[in-house]
Amino acid sequence: MPLHRFFIALLFLPPLAFSGWINKQGEALPNTDYRKAVGGFGVQLILVGDENELFENWAIPSETVDVSTIDSVKVNEFINAFVIFSGCKPDEKGNCSVSMRFRVIQPDGKVYAETPPMEVWENKPNPPGKSLELSVAYLKVRIEPEDQLGRYVIYTQIRDNNRETVIQLKSQFVALKEN
Repeated sequence: MPLHRFFIALLFLPPLAFSGWINKQGEALPNTDYRKAVGGFGVQLILVGDENELFENWAIPSETVDVSTIDSVKVNEFINAFVIFSGCKPDEKGNCSVSMRFRVIQPDGKVYAETPPMEVWENKPNPPGKSLELSVAYLKVRIEPEDQLGRYVIYTQIRDNNRETVIQLKSQFVALKEN
């Protein structure tokens, strides 16, 4: 299972300066299937094998977060899908209301799994300044021995309910045979 180590050091600027993701050097990053920004609201979908490692790294105060993402998983192992976000619109009490839904498509094109709406950030203050936040809920998928091997596609629909903005993201992983 290939691990891709990267630092989440992306900043999100207010809409007046730039409505999108930037890297540590201040260079604009284009929207992709797995990372988008619309009207000051930015979201990114990441896939990790060990959610506890992500939680531990996310809890360390710093300007960057070391994240090990994956793009494949073996039978009987887990893959976890999280959303990172910034710029949700607060309501009159100063709280955000962001939800998400997941749909996983298996290699033959049929639906493998779907979720009801899940919490990204509900009744919590907007992360301060240009801060990024990690979704409260996440998708956890285990590839069972009877499941198909090959490419799975994870679609997520993230909704900023206060802004009435919906962003669709997509990422992929490959299910591999056990050793």
